[in-house]
Amino acid sequence: MADLVVVGSYNAGLSVHSAQLPAPGETVVGGRFEQGPGGKGANQAIGARRLGTDVLFVTRLGADAFGDEARAVLLAEGLPERGIRTDNRSPTGVALILVDASGQNAISVAPGANLELSGPGVLDSFGADLASCRYLLLQLECPAQLAVDLASWARDSPARTVLNPAPARPLPPDALASFDIITPNEGELRTLAASLGLADAATAAAAQRLLDYGIPDVVVTLGERGALWASAAGLRYFDAYPVRAVDTTGAGDAFNAGLVAALVRGEPMESAIDYGCRAGAFCVTRSGVIDGLGRPSDLAMLG
Repeated sequence: MADLVVVGSYNAGLSVHSAQLPAPGETVVGGRFEQGPGGKGANQAIGARRLGTDVLFVTRLGADAFGDEARAVLLAEGLPERGIRTDNRSPTGVALILVDASGQNAISVAPGANLELSGPGVLDSFGADLASCRYLLLQLECPAQLAVDLASWARDSPARTVLNPAPARPLPPDALASFDIITPNEGELRTLAASLGLADAATAAAAQRLLDYGIPDVVVTLGERGALWASAAGLRYFDAYPVRAVDTTGAGDAFNAGLVAALVRGEPMESAIDYGCRAGAFCVTRSGVIDGLGRPSDLAMLG
């Protein structure tokens, strides 16, 4: 059984690089086009696997060319085939990614087969894996109810549940206590806070207020400003590693992979957050997410 179970999305990534992102209704002439694997679940599973973690990735693909490519990529990364299921009713998920000259991006996702993942279905096929893993990592590119169902179930298991609440969407207040760690960026934190009536709260205040809903640890990624950790012990800031950003796509996924990989090794939260910052910093120095998911030797070169 794997130490880490990642349940989540695979999306084929179609990226166009241009000098600037288009405004609504505007067309810009781009330059380089790239096609490759992506999706928050896949990125985080591959990232953690490259960092030496024993990972089971549970996902659904369409019976199409993108799905065939996905299966080949995931198996080549050492992820077990039994977690990779094919759905004949829906296409493989697709993400359309626009990247400007500064590395900033805009992304739109068509989830496809990712929407077929459900809590009861995952528990029926992989309940034994969830019951024996050390950490369960979830995101919100699949139906939010999937994360809520699995986290609620995991409360009675030894596994600690980590939620990367991305893309941003509200969650039921009574479900928040099911998660041991949540890892929003600032925009995702604002969306979550607004759904709880905390729309005017600053980042630090919103993170602290989430603790009142039963979440033990809130880790907010701050981009080039590092990360913020809110817990019962108070607030702590972590500096980012200074690098030249080429493409910020996937930086949050790399952070989550680094964070959970360190936690699985038994490192304390302080060390795990720093390792996540390392992983995120390395990611933005590369074009495309997969090339930016570093290995231990890559991360060791930072700082």
